[in-house]
Amino acid sequence: MTDAPKLKDYFTPAVIDELGGRIAAVHGAFDRDGFARAVLDDRWNERTFTERTRHISEMLWRGLDLDVTTALQVLVEALPEELDGSAGVLNERFWLWPIGDFIATYAEDEVDAGLDACYELTKRFTAEFAIRPLLAAHPEALDRVATWASDPNEHVRRLVSEGTRPRLPWATRLDLPTDTVLEILSQLRADPSPYVRKSVANHLNDLSKDDPDRIITLMEAWHAEDVAETTWIVRHALRNHLKDGQPRVLRLFGFNPPRVAVDSLSVDPAAANIGDAVELRFTLRGRGGETQRLMVDLVVGYVKASGAQAPKVFKCRELELAAGESIDCRRRLDLRQRSTRRLYPGTHAVTIRVNGEDLATAEFELLGGRD
Repeated sequence: MTDAPKLKDYFTPAVIDELGGRIAAVHGAFDRDGFARAVLDDRWNERTFTERTRHISEMLWRGLDLDVTTALQVLVEALPEELDGSAGVLNERFWLWPIGDFIATYAEDEVDAGLDACYELTKRFTAEFAIRPLLAAHPEALDRVATWASDPNEHVRRLVSEGTRPRLPWATRLDLPTDTVLEILSQLRADPSPYVRKSVANHLNDLSKDDPDRIITLMEAWHAEDVAETTWIVRHALRNHLKDGQPRVLRLFGFNPPRVAVDSLSVDPAAANIGDAVELRFTLRGRGGETQRLMVDLVVGYVKASGAQAPKVFKCRELELAAGESIDCRRRLDLRQRSTRRLYPGTHAVTIRVNGEDLATAEFELLGGRD
């Protein structure tokens, strides 16, 4: 199987030429060929994606040779048409990434012009990284960003949430006033766009890592509104707390202390090679006198290099179990090496967790493998 191309290789000479051509089309003094030569210099092949992005941004600054506000206006005029729907975000138009870097690098002292550029860029690509240095330097700019929560464009509304996330992947930490941020997110809690709602949920998930009680209390209030879009946000925002078996969160979604038994838990085969798979089988048997809503998780104790076990929770299924009913469950557990989880030989544990309670455990031996 061939390796996927490196992200930095997206910036081909043709991409650089397209970017320069778009700018030259709206700013005749821009030297398109000179820009391409300056970008594709002797050190080009050595640079990482981030270094290439910054280098292109710097060459734009030199090539434009304008004040920041005017330069941003030129770059905005050079942008392509707006995206139609959420498709294409962070999958297409990577040639626009250096424009976001330009905003982040040069617009700190021109916050209004920088926000104007972010507003236009996000409708065509994304500005979640570009806007963060502006907000870090000018927290008062949140007042203007808050007005975008009612913008007709879903990309702009998403930026309100995604650009203010404290733990945005690939980005530095951003600490903004939580009270203000929650007021802004509240305006988006029933947004019609799944694209926006997912961002809001991820933002709340970030916040819940630092102040879980406050966010859970807020989610309880939102959940009580019984609005489908809001309920989805609440569930996704609290997904990690559900996995961890947080009692308040479990009760919020109707998962009460279970009255069930886990019978006949087995792992087949009892010993397997890295690269193979095992199958888990068990039976859930209701003990209570009424139907129960159950969330069944598998907690796999993976052996680390040190020999200790590190638990990983996998969602198994959600179901309703009638009084006295029994249900047979099966789950395949893949034992291939992954970039996100390294497997080591040793005794592994598998625990059946129901509504946050660990009810049965079995073990299997992981041998050296085919991988």
